[in-house]
Amino acid sequence: MSRLIVVLQREYTLRLRKPAFWLTTLLVPLVLAALYALPVAAAHRHSKPATVLVVDQTGLFEGRLQSTDAVHFKAMPSLDYAERQSKQEKADAILFIPLRQTTIPHDAFLYYRRHEPSSQVQNAVAGQLQTLLRNAILEDVYDLAPSDYHTIEATHIALHTQDSATGHESFAGVKSTLSLVLTLLMALTLLLFGVQTVQAVQEERQNRTAEVLATSIDPMALLLGKLAATALAALTQLLLWSALTALIVKGIELANPQLFAEARQQQAVQSLATKGSEATAAYGSTVQLVDEAVRGLTAIRLPMVAATFALFFLLGYLLLGTVLAAIASRLDSDADALLWTLLASSPLLAVAVLLPALQANPGGALATWLTLCPLTAAAAVPARLPFGLPLWQAAVAALLMAACIAAAALLAARAYRRNLLR
Repeated sequence: MSRLIVVLQREYTLRLRKPAFWLTTLLVPLVLAALYALPVAAAHRHSKPATVLVVDQTGLFEGRLQSTDAVHFKAMPSLDYAERQSKQEKADAILFIPLRQTTIPHDAFLYYRRHEPSSQVQNAVAGQLQTLLRNAILEDVYDLAPSDYHTIEATHIALHTQDSATGHESFAGVKSTLSLVLTLLMALTLLLFGVQTVQAVQEERQNRTAEVLATSIDPMALLLGKLAATALAALTQLLLWSALTALIVKGIELANPQLFAEARQQQAVQSLATKGSEATAAYGSTVQLVDEAVRGLTAIRLPMVAATFALFFLLGYLLLGTVLAAIASRLDSDADALLWTLLASSPLLAVAVLLPALQANPGGALATWLTLCPLTAAAAVPARLPFGLPLWQAAVAALLMAACIAAAALLAARAYRRNLLR
């Protein structure tokens, strides 16, 4: 046991001393924070509204299109006149609504010369056209007053899926998002630290450090010490990533809270504009979406999810790392090492591919078998955690993985020493 602790301390210290460890620890949270903040900043660049000249032959939209921060409408008497004016005024586009034989127009055209209008401009134009046309049909065809169809649009019924025993709501969207994040995080981190294990074994084999250690230390202690040290380094890095990312994101929001508040509001408005409907304005508001996310996360037992994720991360890494360490002791080429790492990690990646099926039926036979299979359990368990994983399945999966780790360690220790001393 003392030799195992010595190996563990040596390997853990070596990994924390590497500049790459701290470089990635600092860079990954910055990258994640940038992925969060840059789209918001890019979407809120101060730019003048696009000028759209409107030629409406139907007369249904005349004087009704409202200019916004994204687009400024200007009525034109004819298409020829609009084309001449667009050159003089350098308009961004011409909106042409042709008159057809039918009473209700079925198409409109947005002509541009130099640059295609942004999606924000196109969504704003399409949303207003759809809304105005629908309102005109309700008023003229069905003789409904504006107050009548506004009442109809404001009608909404929310379907709440709840557990009959506990009364807890489902929050399927929140659970699906969390399931996706946990599964991808598990698969990618196991793959990342698996590659590090292979590289560490190859480096020691090339500089013959492992050969010296293998002659003086039991191969099982040498192998387990290396794996445990890498697992601790991985957990250390994951905790630092989580803490630093949360701090950086919070700092960005505190530095400019108005920017992110406007971004959430604008996102909701754009989503409604693409549908051309005012009916879901109240329901799709930013406040309610944020509230639903908060209530959904509160309904999920996050401490239990975090603890189970950490447990299966350790089990998954020990199983994958044991196999990869034994394989790496025989490999000389970096290309071969990458190939074998991908092959050993393929069951985890397969779970990520099957994630839509798992989310569609998290308690089905496929989800159960993937959970109980030691090769796929590390990724299948996080995928099912937000939906509620039966305790007996988690316990059986952990025991099966532990048994596989013990068996793989016995076989790998023999191959480890034999290959390092050959």
